[in-house]
Amino acid sequence: MCGIAGYVGDGNATERLFEMLKRLEYRGYDSAGVALVDEGITIFKDKGRVDEVRKKAKTNNATSGIGHSRWATHGEPSQYNAHPHSDCKQTIAVVHNGIIENYSELRDGLRKRGHRFSSETDSEVIAHLIEEGVDKGKTFEEAFVGALKKFDGSYAISAIYSKEPEKILIARNESPLIVGIGEGENFVASDIPAILQETRRCLILEDLEYGIVEKDKVVIKDLRNGKEIVRGALDIDIDVESAEKEGHEHFMLKEILEESAAVKNVMRSLSEVRKAADIIRKSDKIYFVACGTAYHAALGARYLLQEYGILSHAEVASEFRYSTVKGIDKDTVLILVSQSGETADTLAAAKEAKKKGAKIISVVNVVGSTLTRISDAVLYTYSGPEIAVASTKAYLGQLTLLILLSLEVLKKKGKVSKKEFDKLMDELKSVPQKIDVILDNRERIKEISKSLILVNDYFYIARRLNFPTALEGALKLKEISYLHAEAYPAGELKHGPLALMEEKVCVIAINPSDALHQKMSSNIQEVRARKAKLLELHEDKTFTVKNGADVRITVPATNPILSPLVFIVPLHLLAYYIAVEKGLDIDKPRNLAKSVTVE
Repeated sequence: MCGIAGYVGDGNATERLFEMLKRLEYRGYDSAGVALVDEGITIFKDKGRVDEVRKKAKTNNATSGIGHSRWATHGEPSQYNAHPHSDCKQTIAVVHNGIIENYSELRDGLRKRGHRFSSETDSEVIAHLIEEGVDKGKTFEEAFVGALKKFDGSYAISAIYSKEPEKILIARNESPLIVGIGEGENFVASDIPAILQETRRCLILEDLEYGIVEKDKVVIKDLRNGKEIVRGALDIDIDVESAEKEGHEHFMLKEILEESAAVKNVMRSLSEVRKAADIIRKSDKIYFVACGTAYHAALGARYLLQEYGILSHAEVASEFRYSTVKGIDKDTVLILVSQSGETADTLAAAKEAKKKGAKIISVVNVVGSTLTRISDAVLYTYSGPEIAVASTKAYLGQLTLLILLSLEVLKKKGKVSKKEFDKLMDELKSVPQKIDVILDNRERIKEISKSLILVNDYFYIARRLNFPTALEGALKLKEISYLHAEAYPAGELKHGPLALMEEKVCVIAINPSDALHQKMSSNIQEVRARKAKLLELHEDKTFTVKNGADVRITVPATNPILSPLVFIVPLHLLAYYIAVEKGLDIDKPRNLAKSVTVE
């Protein structure tokens, strides 16, 4: 969940590294730092955002170095816990993303042998282990490999050595790392946006591989046997402009405004969806597995299949891998959903299920990510880079793709006729236009947000297919506004939540024009009877029931099967504008990171 940067070439390493770290700041931002090789190793690091640390760093003549933006897992955010970390003599510097599980015993052993530690992190042991190897007469590469073999856990590592200033050593296990290929210069990064301004060609390290990166050469080797691996570079098909704000105040707003395009772009995966549906059709054991926002998209697919009598399960990855996976076998299909394709718990679930013979289908946004490389079928959302920590357009891409996949499965299993399928597909193609109607009227939602600024407790209620929409709306609000928000099936109000209804509470009710519209309206009246503030989302053809809502947001009428794609858009906007009114850091909310690559 941290950002890693590396540069070797003829350019100014200080400037290049801080530019790369700025583009990776969504991965972690409680501290940052760089280590530069120029007549020894110079380290600049501190607590704070990349721009704040950059102001304190002095530019020197170094043409190689490594950098890091941190999201704390071991040790509080502070200058001494910030990366890079060095050895006792400050001749070696390392940056690390991941968790060294046996770091405590390694550190104890190193201390007994005279090593002095200056941080509380697990990462610092790496520098001292390399130092020990070099002191015993090993080459930098030999010492690096020897250190890697001593610890357990996940890692993406970059290391430099003052006596070999034009070389960066890198390694990867269960945490992403890439090499950007330039002309007379090369780059190391934990994610593609870091290198987009410099190059469109990259090498992707696989698990248990390490590399030697020089300005004119990159060598990749197998950590287990030291054999060189020949691998062609991957061409990156992403516009640089799509990773920039394009004049918008925040990345999150830019990405919300791209939600209609996210729905359209999914259609590029139609042929792959049909192949994946063939895999699912042959199985009666279907599991959707994901974390966070992706889990809400997965839950939406489970509800849709259930509407037509197909049993499936939606599981949180961190729970699935320790319990449900025990019942998985070769007749099971797992559909794993992850924007980055690097989510640690989702990857772990996939690997455990694969050992048991299950088929793996992945729904991802990032091409070439780890999850795609262990899957039997890959479905890309083609949503483009999503920089804001709180996911918006990626959710629309995931949910659209899962709806498309579910419809194909229903057709292949004979649960919907060709006529009904074609009708739903035509209606799906009209969804982007309906989303644009909502986006064009976002000023009204902005005004509504101002009336809610003093509310601290929110309850989202919905039924059937829109219950996952309620969950996602509540998650967005708590992520970026730091407000208490939770979601319930509306029928559960009497089983506890009604006890909390009072004037200081706001209830947000999703009320589509489906078979349960009248029941939802009754639930709304239950809330109003307890004096809670009521915001109702309804469709433009159903302004018939007078249920006493304080405020209404109207959305274009949509087939109930597809309505979650429409109802989530005003909820994203509402969360965004409430956070704006509170003056919060919307793109980088506290304590959260975009890509959760540690468990």
